[in-house]
Amino acid sequence: MESIVPLRRFASWLIDRLLFLAAAVAVVFIIQKLGSPGPDAIDFDVYDFLAIQVPLALLITYVLWFGVIIKFGPPGRRLTGTDVKRRRGGNASWWMKMVRAGVKFLLHLTLIGFFIDAIFILRDRNERRSIPDRVAGTVIARRRWR
Repeated sequence: MESIVPLRRFASWLIDRLLFLAAAVAVVFIIQKLGSPGPDAIDFDVYDFLAIQVPLALLITYVLWFGVIIKFGPPGRRLTGTDVKRRRGGNASWWMKMVRAGVKFLLHLTLIGFFIDAIFILRDRNERRSIPDRVAGTVIARRRWR
């Protein structure tokens, strides 16, 4: 079995979240610039911001983020040198990665699901597997460079 890397896993997670947040802020900024009535007008409506702009920005950011992940893989994992592997060794199949991503997306829709997943990672001292890893039969391990 390949080596499990909890610190790299956390660094990968943190990099991905910060990049996603930066992308969402950029999308909100673009939406506000496109919807502003003029260059000198200052019109900030809280309802418009929270009910329309933020959900729209999150939807656009998720679509962009999903495209980046499909094309290049998660940026955090690429920067930290980790990858999704089969639990018993070898590379995870495309299907396993999709199952893992789907379960992770559904679990992280709520804040409580996010914390439950984090607790599972912290409790598993040997492999640091999350709930999506358990469902898909995968583990995050160091990438082998060829």
